[in-house]
Amino acid sequence: MRVLWTVSDYHIGENAVWGKPEAQKMLFKPLNINKSSITFDGETCHNVTFETKLVDAAMYLAERYHATPETFNLVEKTLKVIKTNCWLPGFSEYIRLMDRRLIVPINGILFVFEPAVTY
Repeated sequence: MRVLWTVSDYHIGENAVWGKPEAQKMLFKPLNINKSSITFDGETCHNVTFETKLVDAAMYLAERYHATPETFNLVEKTLKVIKTNCWLPGFSEYIRLMDRRLIVPINGILFVFEPAVTY
């Protein structure tokens, strides 16, 4: 069994480089993350290192993205922020929620990735 993710939703930030047309094109794109690589949108980072820290959800979202937990229907008070050495846009620092969704910032848009289990 393997877990992959797909883009299921997005939130356009106030200073986004991309707009709704570009965000819509990203919907349902698959993401694969394993112990040492990240593959998204036809590109792969190899030998990836992952560092995780817990942050206050409201403070982190407000300072980094001018967003609130309500933007993503979050009830948790903390977020798991994952920092990597991956060069793919959005994957040097992204968020993993308690329900296993990911929030990945790309060009000023916060993309929500839903987990999908494959066999």
